[in-house]
Amino acid sequence: MKIEELLFLEGRWEGSGTAQYPLISEVSYSEILNFEYDKTKGFIFYIQQTKFKIPGKENDTLHHESGFIKQTESGNIELSNSQNNGRVEVLYLDNLQISEQNTRIVFESKLFGNDPKMIKTLREYNLTGSNMFYEMKMATSSNQVLSTHLKSELTKKGN
Repeated sequence: MKIEELLFLEGRWEGSGTAQYPLISEVSYSEILNFEYDKTKGFIFYIQQTKFKIPGKENDTLHHESGFIKQTESGNIELSNSQNNGRVEVLYLDNLQISEQNTRIVFESKLFGNDPKMIKTLREYNLTGSNMFYEMKMATSSNQVLSTHLKSELTKKGN
């Protein structure tokens, strides 16, 4: 697989979602997710920004992260990121299914830094036309069952 096969991600995606987790109450948020391909360096840069959609906190930052999707020397595809809470992650492309109707991408965690409670994360992107459905699951030392943490529905707004 080549990184260029993921260029359909490129562009600005906007929408909303919910954050939840055992012992965390559900919170609604708005999201902007940007993917930009750097042809010279051969990677996809991304930035994710979420803001609260609850009274009293509307438009306050909930979460920010940025990172890269790149092809390793061995040919694997990896997603690496840095998050505003200090956590860093490296995930590998575990599954890619492309059909005429739908594209499914799954990244699974490989490495965490700066957050000893993390055990595993899974990020799944399902794309149909100009719509993206995103789900992030995680397992931690206090909840070892892989559980949904984020769910969002985004629409592509352009490149």
